[in-house]
Amino acid sequence: MDGSSPLYHRYGDQSISSSRDGSHHSQKLALFRPNPDTVDLGYHTLDNNVCRLSSSPSVALPVRKQLFQQRHLYVFGLCDLDDTLLLKIFSWLSTRERCSLAQTCRRLWEIAWHPSLWKEVEIRHPQNATIALNTLARRGLYTSIRRLVLDGATGIYGIFNSLPFSSLTSLSLRHSKRVTDLNVTTILDNCIHLKELDMTDCSRITKVCTRVAVLQLQTIDLSDCHEIDDSGLVSSLARMPHLNCLYLRRCFRITDTSLIAIASYCSGMRQLSVSDCTRITDFGVRELAACLGPSLRYFSVGKCDQVSDAGLLVVARHCYKLRYLNARGCEALSDSATVALARGCPRIRALDLGKCDIGDATLEALSTGCPNLKKLSLCGCERITDSGLEALAYYVRGLQQLNIGECPRVTWVGYRAVKQYCRRCVIEHTNPGFSS
Repeated sequence: MDGSSPLYHRYGDQSISSSRDGSHHSQKLALFRPNPDTVDLGYHTLDNNVCRLSSSPSVALPVRKQLFQQRHLYVFGLCDLDDTLLLKIFSWLSTRERCSLAQTCRRLWEIAWHPSLWKEVEIRHPQNATIALNTLARRGLYTSIRRLVLDGATGIYGIFNSLPFSSLTSLSLRHSKRVTDLNVTTILDNCIHLKELDMTDCSRITKVCTRVAVLQLQTIDLSDCHEIDDSGLVSSLARMPHLNCLYLRRCFRITDTSLIAIASYCSGMRQLSVSDCTRITDFGVRELAACLGPSLRYFSVGKCDQVSDAGLLVVARHCYKLRYLNARGCEALSDSATVALARGCPRIRALDLGKCDIGDATLEALSTGCPNLKKLSLCGCERITDSGLEALAYYVRGLQQLNIGECPRVTWVGYRAVKQYCRRCVIEHTNPGFSS
């Protein structure tokens, strides 16, 4: 690409159109700063041959003048833009797109490798992370990286031994099957300012340990790390006093011992998910809720079928600032606990009670106790009737999402009440008689 490649921008319009020649594929880049409601407001082309009608300036000039007069188009080259605007354009591109553009001309190469553009780097499967990060290291850009995504990438083992990522605060290693405990230890030892770590589906991980005395980690996602057990989790939490978000979805080996350790080591825990951890019982939930109390805002025990009223009654009593609760599939849960939750946790905004043994008493309690409720799932709650839905809809008019699928006692009457009072509510159902 050279500085003469054309760029056609319709005056007063938000879009930029381009046509391609031959077998070239079009490539689009965002040109203007997007409004909050949109992602891109315009595009431009990188094709050198687009609209190149003639090699003779005497022929091209009248054609361009005619285009301007008839279609009100401005013509200029991409490289004629100043550095500030080019940096803004490049900031909206992905890592791969930025690297591709860097190969077109010297000017764009210099812009593409500006340090301000490399605060976030994404290297996804099946790319080799070592090669990519070594390229950044040769240009001294590794010190600028704050968020690094290596989802499913290979060859990430040795790079953290030699490069101290001093600015790195967020790291994602999702679906990295070959990552081991030793790799994680090396990463944490060299990234001392790391605050977010996502290791979803890293199946060989048994613990998250480090030789550093105290870690700054605040968020860890260990979902689908099936080798994590109580001993590994306890040894990991011992050096994470600042941890406030922990996701252990489908970590089947953990038990109540892990919940007690979380309550002991992480007194400021705000978000915790142990959904599908079938060995969790009421004992662990009670100990956790009693210790964490009002600090807990997000709690998920979905499909933990050994959790019942006994555990959630303690949650209702101590965790009065709770805003999200997922108890889907806790079939031993009844109106006794859910009524207590509605009365004891008035700040709840999202509640999933699917497949629980609850009825209209729960909905009536929610209608008076949780006025800010936005999302509610009652899927599979066979005792729910129109009466409960009418009470809920009348008092909780800010409801935005409601799932009443597989509720056989709900008829058109209850559905119509929700539609009447909760005007912005999206209703999910399985009754073919209800209108969409």
